[in-house]
Amino acid sequence: MSRVSALARIEAMESTQAVPVTQYRHRRLSPKPLVVIPLVMAGEAGSPLAMMVGSAKRSGRLIIVGQPRNPDQRFRFAAEFGDIMMKYINEFRTNRREIRTKNKESRSQFVSAPQILVPNRGGIQTLKDLGRTCRFRKTTGDYPVPAVVPELGRWLTELADSAEQAGTSMLLAVTDLLTEHWATGQSTLEDQNLASVMAWIDPPRNVSVEQALLDAENPIICPPAGPSTSPEFDNRQLQPAIRDFDTARRSGVAEAIDLARQELHDLIGEQIKPTWRMMWDAIALLSAVPEAPRATKRFEADCAQFTAFSDYQDTGTALPQRARDNAVGAARRLSRLERAIEQFNADKAFDDPFVLADRRSDGEAFAGKVEAVEADRVVISDKNQLILRPRFVLRTLDPTRLAEGTTLISPSMPASHKSRIIATEHDLDSSLVTIEVTGGMGTPTKPTPGAIPEVGQTLAYLPDPGWRTKPRFPGADEPLWTHISTTPDPDISNSTTASTEEWGNAD
Repeated sequence: MSRVSALARIEAMESTQAVPVTQYRHRRLSPKPLVVIPLVMAGEAGSPLAMMVGSAKRSGRLIIVGQPRNPDQRFRFAAEFGDIMMKYINEFRTNRREIRTKNKESRSQFVSAPQILVPNRGGIQTLKDLGRTCRFRKTTGDYPVPAVVPELGRWLTELADSAEQAGTSMLLAVTDLLTEHWATGQSTLEDQNLASVMAWIDPPRNVSVEQALLDAENPIICPPAGPSTSPEFDNRQLQPAIRDFDTARRSGVAEAIDLARQELHDLIGEQIKPTWRMMWDAIALLSAVPEAPRATKRFEADCAQFTAFSDYQDTGTALPQRARDNAVGAARRLSRLERAIEQFNADKAFDDPFVLADRRSDGEAFAGKVEAVEADRVVISDKNQLILRPRFVLRTLDPTRLAEGTTLISPSMPASHKSRIIATEHDLDSSLVTIEVTGGMGTPTKPTPGAIPEVGQTLAYLPDPGWRTKPRFPGADEPLWTHISTTPDPDISNSTTASTEEWGNAD
């Protein structure tokens, strides 16, 4: 946690009110998201109990499992949820448009992508678990399931995988969206409680934040937002209702079964509907926050990912995702996630002065005034050509921890501006950073106006997220790096230690 983030939490705690830590909302918020609230029994992580789902506040649909420990009922539940989920996803698989790539080629892409909102990160994990359970099921042979079940499993797995990547917006936890913009006076673990976060940001009318926080911890007033129910609710109310449903099923009387199911439906509805209303209140709060400029570009990446996976599913030969990544796949995933985090953090700092200040306090960015400029500096390139390479010195009071040679980008300069750190010299409480402009300044004969800083100008810089080279991974027909030796094996056939290496000298 940076100094600015820590200060914001202290301020929120002292004022008993959430403090904004960003100027913008850095995620795309769909005008028609699908809200999903999953519930599982406490202590039964792999057994779904209920799901409330809908794309409007007044059109929520509650699906329940009469006996969560019964596999047949679980897959009937998955099929019902899958019908709703696939109907929503298929709405985005109709309209396409042609876009131009960097290579000036044309490709078709969906104009939008779905967005699934769950209360907290536990909801994402529950959907991931459900996807893993469903995607390997067979639609023929022994114990078949409806065709929508494995299809749902593959889509849930894809959405859960996308949620691991920073900056994406197809599957999001609302608590993460709220705490990205507001700092509360509680721990990060408590920030996963939707009721607690909403108590800090927007407590109920005529209720203090302190009382709202106490109510959020009371499972009677604010039932848990999932994915697990309250153990007290399970023991006192849920288990008796499930036993009554099992008894009715064994009796075979249709009226008794319908009555028991309706009672169980109403009981679970009382637990989940407060969270449903709170979710839409949170969405309304987030909608009022202006969207960051670069969120549109990241949403385009979501559309491209959605299009690629959708087209693969339409081939008719689509296979379910692996149960576990192989070595190369895991390395590729890790590299992709690391680069996405760097890109997302850089985008936020580039767009948002609040985030930039946060990174400056941690030494991951800096800002200051230009003290000296060598605007007409020219060097000879490797191709024996004269190229313009201006340098300037910037004095900053920020901690400077970026290494020499780091490529920089600046929200204070034109978008094409690129530069790198040449040297950093500490001068009492400040630092003098020598920076060389490497791109976006034009030619020696036709320099671009405003591309070279002037003395007295205030600038801010942060690392270019793409300055590190992209790693190369072995192909399918190449041996893994773990099986390649870079040094030759020593010849120990004539070595005096060949026979004593393990046991030592006899004397």
